[in-house]
Amino acid sequence: MKDYMEIANSNIIFILAAVLILFVLIQCVVFLVISWKRGIAIGMSKEKMMSAVKSSAIFSIVPSIPIIISLIAIAPVLGIPFSWMRLSIVGSAPYELISADIGAKSMGVAKLGAQGYTSLVFGNSMWIMSIGIIWGLLFCIIGLKWYQNKMKNIQKKDSNWLAILINALFFGMLSVFIGPPIVEGGVALLVLLSSGIIMTLLTFIGNKFKLDWINNFSLAVSMLCGMILAVVYTGIL
Repeated sequence: MKDYMEIANSNIIFILAAVLILFVLIQCVVFLVISWKRGIAIGMSKEKMMSAVKSSAIFSIVPSIPIIISLIAIAPVLGIPFSWMRLSIVGSAPYELISADIGAKSMGVAKLGAQGYTSLVFGNSMWIMSIGIIWGLLFCIIGLKWYQNKMKNIQKKDSNWLAILINALFFGMLSVFIGPPIVEGGVALLVLLSSGIIMTLLTFIGNKFKLDWINNFSLAVSMLCGMILAVVYTGIL
């Protein structure tokens, strides 16, 4: 049986990933053209729209840095093309690693890339990563309008209950990512605390001095600093 990394970095996976990413890029161009035409139709000036395009492009650079770093981090385990495709379309580094790890453990392998992580196990990780992410998209297509109407009805009846429900959902989601580092401790906990402190500090500076651009970059910068500190803490401990 071939080593799974030979398959993960094979030409066929590169081609399939490139086709999907090209499809997304075409979508972006189509939406940009439609939006541009619509802007002209409602009387917006070309100078104003071009300014919006330039600022959006600039503000997309820094948030993309953590994604690139995440790609560098997971590519040695899951291969370049599949990691490239996953992080370019939908999903996030934490989700990809968690779901891929579930795929490994469900087939009796301790963790990603560990002994026994064969091409078959890699294929299972790919399936779980891909199938697990589609439900949010399907829910938005099929049930988002129904969900929004339900939320409006709940808000009309009891706005306090709606706030409790949303906060409970939010903290439940956070617990999935924050819980393991707190339990495991060590480097993971140090990175979590450091990133949280950096995020809080940047938010305070942005609000204190009315620097909105800092608030736009605070999450990306805290993620980037967390990744750098993870390397530093690993070398120290």
